[in-house]
Amino acid sequence: MKRLIGRTAFISGGLGGMGMAIAHRLISEGANVVLGDVAEPQPGSFDACFGELPHPQVVRLDVTSQASWKAAIAKTIALHGSLDVLVNNAGVVMRGAHAFDEIPLDEWQRVFSINVDGVFLGLQTAIGAMKSNARGGSIVNLGSVASQVGSKDAGAYGASKAAVTNMTKQAALSAARFGYRVRVNAVHPGYVWTPLIEQKLIGQFGSLEAAQIAVRAMNPMGDIVTPDDVAASIAFLASDDARMITGADLVIDGGRLIQ
Repeated sequence: MKRLIGRTAFISGGLGGMGMAIAHRLISEGANVVLGDVAEPQPGSFDACFGELPHPQVVRLDVTSQASWKAAIAKTIALHGSLDVLVNNAGVVMRGAHAFDEIPLDEWQRVFSINVDGVFLGLQTAIGAMKSNARGGSIVNLGSVASQVGSKDAGAYGASKAAVTNMTKQAALSAARFGYRVRVNAVHPGYVWTPLIEQKLIGQFGSLEAAQIAVRAMNPMGDIVTPDDVAASIAFLASDDARMITGADLVIDGGRLIQ
């Protein structure tokens, strides 16, 4: 399908495994894609990921900085003429495991500055750029199933994603009521098999095979969520197929939350 021909998408945290998978899917759907990140592309990574597809452009983005957001979106519009899709993908997990009463304040603030402030600044900047577009725009925030349950030792992460869940609804309703034609939705993955998660789970379960068995057992569907699964959901929400969907939560977890 080519549902995004002529559209321009910006992906924060674009050089990570999830960001690259999202970029691949959106480019495959015909979009122009710009990746925002504090990092630089690894040599050969674009050839490996995108092959003969058009390669995305990269701009520097510190998601905690309003000035950085404004510069990155301005550069995107200068390159392609408009901003039609924003994927608020940048995010971090906690450094280490902590009982809730022992979470260091500086760690709480680090997680919230990226996962919450970063999404807030992205929403504000993108809505400001999209609201004058005749066809509006679509914003997809990366939430998590952690936003909807408690945890033993990852309270800052879950709380930050819960903030994203409600922020999505606040932005969606505000944009709709002010007549901006900008839709705002969130996707909530379960454990997604990225290189970062793979290494974490191998350390936790002792081997790749044991980690895969454990993750499959978490999900009633008996399979593992991949970055491509998440990217496909984002492509749908970004497209006109989802034109009447805003403020929604799309869970991609193989049924884990319904147990």
